[in-house]
Amino acid sequence: MQYPAKTPAQLGDILRGYRRSKKLNQRTVGQFVGLPQNSVSVIETHTDTVSVERLFKLLSALGLEMLIAEKSSGPPSAQEW
Repeated sequence: MQYPAKTPAQLGDILRGYRRSKKLNQRTVGQFVGLPQNSVSVIETHTDTVSVERLFKLLSALGLEMLIAEKSSGPPSAQEW
């Protein structure tokens, strides 16, 4: 399944929702890739401030990957980047 994210906040919500759907807590997910629980929390709640490296570690721990695709709609709205 694909989850389009157009803002950092949406990405954080998607990651949190996916983790919860797998019934995993932040500590367990972080342990998979060497991230402390508070780092997982920051990635989920303040996605706009995390490094790409930490984001990819969390994606890996959740068994997810990032897909870059061309937008199918017109120009971005004021709420998008």
